Amino acid sequence: MNLLNSILKILKIIVMDKIQNIINEWLIWLKYEKRLSYNTIKSYQSDLKFFLDFFKNFENSELSISIIEKIDKKTVRAFFFKNIEKGINQRSNARYLSSLKSFITFIYRKKYIKSSKVLSINSPKFLTSLPRPLSTSQVEKIISSLKNNKETWIIKRNLSIILLMWGFGLRINEVLNLKISDLKTGNFISILGKGQKNRLIPVFSEILKFLNELLESMPFENKPEHYIFMGERGKKLHPSIIQKIIKNLRIKLSLPDNTTPHSFRHSFATQLLENYVDLRSIQKILGHESLSTTQKYTSISVKKIKEVIKNFHPRSKR
Repeated sequence: MNLLNSILKILKIIVMDKIQNIINEWLIWLKYEKRLSYNTIKSYQSDLKFFLDFFKNFENSELSISIIEKIDKKTVRAFFFKNIEKGINQRSNARYLSSLKSFITFIYRKKYIKSSKVLSINSPKFLTSLPRPLSTSQVEKIISSLKNNKETWIIKRNLSIILLMWGFGLRINEVLNLKISDLKTGNFISILGKGQKNRLIPVFSEILKFLNELLESMPFENKPEHYIFMGERGKKLHPSIIQKIIKNLRIKLSLPDNTTPHSFRHSFATQLLENYVDLRSIQKILGHESLSTTQKYTSISVKKIKEVIKNFHPRSKR
């Protein structure tokens, strides 16, 4: 009996190792074939683990490829309902399903499974909330607060990051991934966006001058391959540091809850739209692959809609 238990344990380890190896193959595929960012891949990995942990308990069985092949609509719906009971919303459920579909697509293409009912499951519907941009006065309040502090290289760093997010609509990771070599001549900055796609963004000479002043004031050696925005120990700055700084500023200045690094990007996009910049141009500037993303991302303010109707509607002039 002890021998049988030992054999079963060994077989269990072999099966789990095989599953983990396949997951590792999938993660490599996401990186090199799909060209997803490190943070996106980690999210996919976490989402898949969350689902597979549920599935293991749901089936009351150890994981194997043949068991994973049995995942169907009933299983996924049970997963959704379980999450809703825990207070997890449908937006998160949609994300979990997307990660699961990505994994199932991979193992199907690699012929680890012959078929799967997962790929035909529709994503749960949820209400899409409109972006909530910051007003110009709110952003200026943040900038003034930083300028009022004792000017150190860290204050210059934080101010530069906010100016790049607000003034040019960059994502926080796009800003923090900037290297000294990305400061191009001719007032351009090379941006490495989502999907490892590069785009050139024109910047004002004043911004380039400010960034060069930052580099000169930093207590680190400046080489082309070095990141522009460093922590106090001379390592690449992590997004959580900026998130914490902005959170503290939000509390200190009594700003709304939507004051986050991404809200500066919302504000930039909304300002462009309110100044009648066409969606295609905004799409290119923001680095969106799909125009539909830009349409969801930017919303004309009610005030601007009223202004347009007042100024251009034929009946308003009567």
